Amino acid sequence: MASVSVLGCGWLGFPLVKKLLEKGYTVKGSTTTSSKIQELEACGIEAYHINLPAKNINKDFFKSEYVVINIPPKTSNKGVNHHFDGIKSIIHHIKPPQKIIYISATSVYPKVDYPIKEEHELDQQSERAQALIQTEQLLLNTFHSNLTVIRFGGLLGYDRIPGKYYAGKTLDQHEQKVNYIHRDDAVGIIEAIIQQKRWGHILNGIAPKHPNKKQVFSKNAKDFNFPPPNFANTKQRLTNRIIESSKIEHILDYSFIYPDPIDFFYTN
Repeated sequence: MASVSVLGCGWLGFPLVKKLLEKGYTVKGSTTTSSKIQELEACGIEAYHINLPAKNINKDFFKSEYVVINIPPKTSNKGVNHHFDGIKSIIHHIKPPQKIIYISATSVYPKVDYPIKEEHELDQQSERAQALIQTEQLLLNTFHSNLTVIRFGGLLGYDRIPGKYYAGKTLDQHEQKVNYIHRDDAVGIIEAIIQQKRWGHILNGIAPKHPNKKQVFSKNAKDFNFPPPNFANTKQRLTNRIIESSKIEHILDYSFIYPDPIDFFYTN
């Protein structure tokens, strides 16, 4: 079976490497936390301690047929260029015909009040968007058709319950449509790209249904018995900002496990 290296085994990356291992892949995983090495190894994953930017790095980590780059930009405390510099420091270890998946985010898109597809003009204003955009471009210019970029929406599920973050608080823009994806579907999409060898694409990873925040948060509050937000009587914005994911369904013939964020599976 093929080998996969997953750079970044955090909230998304850890279940991803376990899923790939279950599917029969040989899996390598990296973490920035020394204590997590044993946790990865206990699952049968070949674990590496990697911090970026990296000067001295174990090149064996990158000796796989597929490399998944799953590193958040952390612009709030690291600045705009940290993410770009980190990815730039390792790309010379990846050589064709290796294939790469880069996990980006829908925060690259501007806040506009209409549907958005992958071809839409990108946001050049926010620091997070800039960090992701310049890194996407670096990888596209380097790996071309050997790369697929996935722009995931709000990653939720399990212990990440969106309504819990707003429990009892006042929420102004509650009619805004949500652009969420469940973690199980994010893992499934990555695995499908590798299995089906779908390279050279930019894909929006979003659940196909888009209820508004009020609907989702009210359902969360009811299911988990915490106070719902106070929904303010204010002028609403971005009520039609829907990030479309039909391309993923078409290219991968992928059926979402959780197509509707109202029905996402959570653990309290």
